[in-house]
Amino acid sequence: MRKKRYLVLSAILSICFLVSSTKAQPSIAIQNYISAVDKIAVAPDIKIVGLGEATHGNSELQTLKLDVFKALIEHNNCRIFAIEGDFGGSAKVNDYISGGNGTAKEAAAEIGFAIYKTQEMADLIEWMRNYNQTTPENKKLKFYGFDMQRYDNSKELLFNYLNKVNKQLSKQYSTLLSDLNDQTVYTQNQIKVKVAMTKVDALMKIMMASKKDFIAQSSEKEFAFALQCAQSIKENATLRSSGTNYANMRDQYMKDKIDWILNYEENQMLFITGHNGHIEKTSSSAGFTCMGERLATSYGNAYYAIGTDFLESTFNVVNSSGKDMIITLNNTNALTSQFENLEDNIYFMDFIEAKENNELKEILDTQIAMTNIGAEFNSWQKALKTFYTLKMIPSQAYDGIIVLQKMHPSTKINFK
Repeated sequence: MRKKRYLVLSAILSICFLVSSTKAQPSIAIQNYISAVDKIAVAPDIKIVGLGEATHGNSELQTLKLDVFKALIEHNNCRIFAIEGDFGGSAKVNDYISGGNGTAKEAAAEIGFAIYKTQEMADLIEWMRNYNQTTPENKKLKFYGFDMQRYDNSKELLFNYLNKVNKQLSKQYSTLLSDLNDQTVYTQNQIKVKVAMTKVDALMKIMMASKKDFIAQSSEKEFAFALQCAQSIKENATLRSSGTNYANMRDQYMKDKIDWILNYEENQMLFITGHNGHIEKTSSSAGFTCMGERLATSYGNAYYAIGTDFLESTFNVVNSSGKDMIITLNNTNALTSQFENLEDNIYFMDFIEAKENNELKEILDTQIAMTNIGAEFNSWQKALKTFYTLKMIPSQAYDGIIVLQKMHPSTKINFK
């Protein structure tokens, strides 16, 4: 009797072992539908390629920006890199990669957010500078930012231009806009912000009225760029003082910036990169229309969005009190589990190709909890996936995805 019970128990344990050991194994021949990141190429009619990031604090995701951009340079002759960073600060990065003074680390710090003060971003910037040193003028890379949540660099560039075309105007408005600055960007008195915002508007009207004269002393490109610096200042002031839906307004402004960059660069292909929640096309957060959906509405299939997700990530983040933290999370779902135990850590999947497989098509057309972690995260949010994922249908949100099995924290640069 005991022997019989032992045999039954052994059989049950064996079955459990087999189930547990095979559960994580993909049933699909996934290798047929994935490729290395350096093989990424898009159709010639694509105007904007967006790369989302599941977190802002991972080394691999920051390196991935450059890896995808390199692939687009090689396969699609893409030359324009745009990041979810300050417009004016990113212009200083562009100056550096074009042969300007300073260091790559200093340039990375100008992008405007702590998430970019990393060795990975400095390496990306230095690579672009080195590339440009041996490249003809018409093939040189350019660096833009499509965010507007800082003042100082856009003001500096604006007044540098005005000093060239009308020093008195520059001096006058430098004083009038002094209340709009990075030091008090979060704390400035709302009345002061609103008053200064009217001054920005007045300055822009003067610039437009003087456009012909100003261009005669500079160029059309210089005038257009200076005007966009003023526009960025106005947008930030509007965000700070309007009292409307901040997230919606910001994503509309970011979309407008991308429109402007595309026009300024004469319709050349753009590579843009930012948080998954800005890049995806379906605005999975309630009451919010993301930049990616706005781009998809305007550009249709000419906007190609790539999301990112992971199986395990250890990343840098700050909590709601501003304290630096390192968090580890797992996100195994029906899609990411297909990438488990593969030879390499990172793979790209194009959804049109993947949907040729019926099993993959079912996964891609079904709602899945995909990672979506912003610049702020608290340790208690680890308790439930609803705090760090958004439910979305992958094939509607993105055109492709890059999945990483394991990720590590980005390498911070300390400025003393």
